[in-house]
Amino acid sequence: MDIVGLVLIIGGIAAIAVGALRVRGPLATIRRLDQTEANLARYETWRGRRTGVDADGPTGADEMRAQMRQRVLLWSAVIGAGVVAIVLGLLTS
Repeated sequence: MDIVGLVLIIGGIAAIAVGALRVRGPLATIRRLDQTEANLARYETWRGRRTGVDADGPTGADEMRAQMRQRVLLWSAVIGAGVVAIVLGLLTS
């Protein structure tokens, strides 16, 4: 195994580890926002009127969800790059 292959494998493992750790936060935030939205929908149904998300357009929670999705995509790309680096490292050795 040559040094370039070893560096690619180690770099790929590091990218996967960092990406996996960093993607957890945005995913948890999206999950919490979805739970809050579901709870709000149940409450509005119980009260018999519809207000909130559909009445006024996008909310701050919608904006935050969009930002969290962008972060998830970014860190998923880092994880994908790590996998590609590992494969290239194995192919060069």
